[in-house]
Amino acid sequence: MIQKSILVPDFVADEFQQPLRHPNPAPDAVDRSVERVYRLINAALEGLEHRDWDVGQRSFYSRNDIEPYCFSRIGDKFYIWVEERGHKSPISVFKSRYMAADYFVWLVSQGQRKINWDLFMDSEP
Repeated sequence: MIQKSILVPDFVADEFQQPLRHPNPAPDAVDRSVERVYRLINAALEGLEHRDWDVGQRSFYSRNDIEPYCFSRIGDKFYIWVEERGHKSPISVFKSRYMAADYFVWLVSQGQRKINWDLFMDSEP
């Protein structure tokens, strides 16, 4: 991945440079928590008609993902973009997996769906 810089306020840069954290000290806690978020997005968008989406770089995706909205963790950040005719257009970057997931579901469903954060609690480390 090629990295480029953009100008942001210091407090944003400082927060974005922090590694992802989880209260559970297990070495795979962050990864397991992110995987749960992917599953929650999939559950929230399940059965949604005529919307294309892809989560976690093909971990979960819609039946019609021709020009999808995409959500993925890259490093310690969460990116949302849309692919149109093979071109990626960025929409947003989040530090919080929870805020990113809520926004992604709202965006893809045009405000019709929400994440049920009570699901899959057994997979949260």
